[in-house]
Amino acid sequence: MDSAANTTLIVLFIFVAFPIFFGTLWIGITLVMSYIGGWHTLAKYYAATAKPVGGRGLPRVTGMFGVASYKHVLTVVTTDEGLYVSNRAVFRFGHPPLFIPFTAIVYARRQTLFFWDYVAFEVGTPPIASVRLPLQVFEGAPVEIAA
Repeated sequence: MDSAANTTLIVLFIFVAFPIFFGTLWIGITLVMSYIGGWHTLAKYYAATAKPVGGRGLPRVTGMFGVASYKHVLTVVTTDEGLYVSNRAVFRFGHPPLFIPFTAIVYARRQTLFFWDYVAFEVGTPPIASVRLPLQVFEGAPVEIAA
Protein backbone atom coordinates (compact mmCIF):
# COMPACT_ATOMS: atom_id res chain seq x y z
CA MET A 1 0.00 0.00 0.00
CA ASP A 2 1.16 3.47 -0.73
CA SER A 3 1.20 6.42 1.62
CA ALA A 4 -1.97 8.03 0.18
CA ALA A 5 -3.98 4.84 0.74
CA ASN A 6 -2.73 4.59 4.34
CA THR A 7 -3.67 8.20 4.99
CA THR A 8 -7.13 7.63 3.52
CA LEU A 9 -7.69 4.59 5.75
CA ILE A 10 -6.57 6.48 8.85
CA VAL A 11 -8.84 9.42 8.06
CA LEU A 12 -11.73 7.07 7.33
CA PHE A 13 -11.17 5.32 10.67
CA ILE A 14 -10.99 8.58 12.61
CA PHE A 15 -14.09 10.16 11.08
CA VAL A 16 -16.29 7.08 10.58
CA ALA A 17 -15.28 3.99 12.55
CA PHE A 18 -14.24 5.66 15.81
CA PRO A 19 -17.47 7.68 16.29
CA ILE A 20 -19.54 4.55 15.58
CA PHE A 21 -17.42 2.54 18.06
CA PHE A 22 -17.56 5.27 20.73
CA GLY A 23 -21.32 5.79 20.33
CA THR A 24 -21.98 2.07 20.58
CA LEU A 25 -19.79 1.82 23.67
CA TRP A 26 -21.53 4.85 25.29
CA ILE A 27 -25.00 3.42 24.66
CA GLY A 28 -23.91 0.03 25.95
CA ILE A 29 -22.55 1.46 29.19
CA THR A 30 -25.67 3.54 29.88
CA LEU A 31 -27.87 0.50 29.21
CA VAL A 32 -25.85 -1.66 31.59
CA MET A 33 -26.10 1.04 34.28
CA SER A 34 -29.87 1.18 33.78
CA TYR A 35 -30.22 -2.56 34.28
CA ILE A 36 -27.81 -3.11 37.18
CA GLY A 37 -29.05 -0.07 39.10
CA GLY A 38 -32.73 -0.87 38.77
CA TRP A 39 -33.72 2.21 36.73
CA HIS A 40 -34.97 -0.04 33.93
CA THR A 41 -37.23 -1.95 36.33
CA LEU A 42 -38.52 1.26 37.92
CA ALA A 43 -39.35 2.62 34.47
CA LYS A 44 -41.72 -0.32 33.89
CA TYR A 45 -43.86 0.87 36.80
CA TYR A 46 -43.05 4.54 37.28
CA ALA A 47 -42.18 6.04 33.88
CA ALA A 48 -43.08 9.74 33.81
CA THR A 49 -45.37 10.99 31.09
CA ALA A 50 -44.32 14.64 31.46
CA LYS A 51 -42.17 16.87 33.64
CA PRO A 52 -44.26 18.37 36.47
CA VAL A 53 -45.13 22.04 36.07
CA GLY A 54 -45.05 22.83 39.79
CA GLY A 55 -42.79 21.63 42.54
CA ARG A 56 -39.30 22.33 43.75
CA GLY A 57 -36.60 21.43 41.25
CA LEU A 58 -33.04 20.50 42.05
CA PRO A 59 -30.61 20.29 39.12
CA ARG A 60 -27.28 18.43 39.08
CA VAL A 61 -28.21 16.04 41.89
CA THR A 62 -26.01 13.12 42.87
CA GLY A 63 -27.84 9.88 43.59
CA MET A 64 -27.62 6.14 43.45
CA PHE A 65 -29.97 3.55 42.02
CA GLY A 66 -28.86 0.20 43.34
CA VAL A 67 -25.11 0.06 42.74
CA ALA A 68 -25.19 2.55 39.87
CA SER A 69 -23.95 6.00 40.83
CA TYR A 70 -25.16 9.15 39.08
CA LYS A 71 -22.89 12.06 40.03
CA HIS A 72 -24.32 15.50 39.33
CA VAL A 73 -26.41 14.31 36.37
CA LEU A 74 -29.89 13.91 37.88
CA THR A 75 -32.66 16.48 37.95
CA VAL A 76 -35.16 15.94 40.75
CA VAL A 77 -38.47 17.78 41.06
CA THR A 78 -40.32 17.31 44.36
CA THR A 79 -44.08 17.77 44.06
CA ASP A 80 -46.94 17.21 46.51
CA GLU A 81 -47.47 13.72 45.07
CA GLY A 82 -43.95 12.40 44.53
CA LEU A 83 -40.52 12.70 42.95
CA TYR A 84 -39.80 13.31 39.28
CA VAL A 85 -36.30 12.09 38.45
CA SER A 86 -34.59 12.49 35.09
CA ASN A 87 -31.08 12.01 33.80
CA ARG A 88 -29.14 14.44 31.59
CA ALA A 89 -29.82 13.96 27.91
CA VAL A 90 -26.36 12.60 27.13
CA PHE A 91 -26.86 9.82 29.70
CA ARG A 92 -30.58 9.27 29.07
CA PHE A 93 -30.40 6.22 26.77
CA GLY A 94 -32.07 3.45 28.79
CA HIS A 95 -33.07 5.99 31.46
CA PRO A 96 -36.54 7.37 30.78
CA PRO A 97 -37.71 10.00 33.29
CA LEU A 98 -39.38 8.57 36.39
CA PHE A 99 -42.19 9.76 38.62
CA ILE A 100 -42.07 7.95 41.96
CA PRO A 101 -45.13 8.64 44.12
CA PHE A 102 -44.47 9.13 47.82
CA THR A 103 -46.82 6.22 48.51
CA ALA A 104 -44.34 3.89 46.76
CA ILE A 105 -41.40 5.00 48.92
CA VAL A 106 -40.84 2.55 51.78
CA TYR A 107 -38.16 1.98 54.43
CA ALA A 108 -36.84 5.54 54.10
CA ARG A 109 -33.91 6.15 56.41
CA ARG A 110 -31.40 8.95 56.83
CA GLN A 111 -27.78 7.98 56.34
CA THR A 112 -24.43 9.71 56.06
CA LEU A 113 -21.47 8.66 53.93
CA PHE A 114 -18.45 10.85 54.62
CA PHE A 115 -20.01 14.31 54.22
CA TRP A 116 -23.01 13.27 52.12
CA ASP A 117 -26.34 13.27 53.99
CA TYR A 118 -28.85 11.25 52.03
CA VAL A 119 -32.06 9.30 52.31
CA ALA A 120 -31.88 5.64 51.36
CA PHE A 121 -35.20 4.06 50.47
CA GLU A 122 -36.84 1.23 48.62
CA VAL A 123 -39.45 1.71 45.92
CA GLY A 124 -42.54 -0.48 45.76
CA THR A 125 -44.05 -3.19 47.89
CA PRO A 126 -42.40 -5.62 47.62
CA PRO A 127 -39.29 -3.49 46.94
CA ILE A 128 -38.23 -3.42 43.29
CA ALA A 129 -35.26 -1.05 43.60
CA SER A 130 -33.20 0.78 46.19
CA VAL A 131 -32.46 4.47 45.75
CA ARG A 132 -30.32 7.03 47.54
CA LEU A 133 -31.00 10.74 47.07
CA PRO A 134 -29.79 13.81 49.01
CA LEU A 135 -31.65 14.83 52.13
CA GLN A 136 -32.58 18.19 50.53
CA VAL A 137 -34.86 16.38 48.07
CA PHE A 138 -37.16 15.39 50.93
CA GLU A 139 -37.44 18.77 52.68
CA GLY A 140 -41.16 19.31 53.20
CA ALA A 141 -42.09 15.97 51.64
CA PRO A 142 -44.67 13.71 53.32
CA VAL A 143 -42.21 10.84 53.81
CA GLU A 144 -41.43 9.28 57.19
CA ILE A 145 -37.64 9.19 57.43
CA ALA A 146 -36.13 7.03 60.16
CA ALA A 147 -32.97 8.30 61.80
